[in-house]
Amino acid sequence: MNSPVIAVISKEWKQRMKILSLALVAMGGWFLFDGAIGYPKHNVKAGVYEELVAKYGKDTPEVAKAWAAAAAERKWAPDKPKSSYNADQIRTQFILGFVVWLGAAAGLFHYCKSLPLTTRLDGDVITLPDGRKIALDKIRAVSKKRWENKGIADLAYEAAPGKLQKFILDDYKFVGAAQILEAAEKSLAPTAPDGESPSS
Repeated sequence: MNSPVIAVISKEWKQRMKILSLALVAMGGWFLFDGAIGYPKHNVKAGVYEELVAKYGKDTPEVAKAWAAAAAERKWAPDKPKSSYNADQIRTQFILGFVVWLGAAAGLFHYCKSLPLTTRLDGDVITLPDGRKIALDKIRAVSKKRWENKGIADLAYEAAPGKLQKFILDDYKFVGAAQILEAAEKSLAPTAPDGESPSS
């Protein structure tokens, strides 16, 4: 009897999920920083400039001179600030930040939930990560159109007489899925006159 094939979560998939989660955390933090600190700080700067414009007029030598002095006194960059952010724009930054952090939390939850999952081949039965058990002799078709680029094979099996269901084998996420796919392909009986397998 052949030893079971156990395909476990790959290091590459785990590394990718970690990087994605960190990127989302950083992005969400950037939005929240802008809403809490960046935009209000800019509004103080813009407010001073707008007061000078009201006093000296827009794009006049006087306003340029007054702004240069005000910026130097407060140790600000001398470039003219753009208009102030309104309350809706600031609120949007908070909303975006929390939404992105929710995405990061969802990704982290999926990562932790996936760690113990496996795809197994015990004898002639494949056990999928969702718990479904599929006998090799129930597999009716194998498609490898996504295999070369993504490491994903699409398979169909007979769940009930005349009823086909699909599942995938993901060799990027599960190390060892290629061995299980090989066993699935071998189980397919030739159907074409020239002996071709129904896999593609």
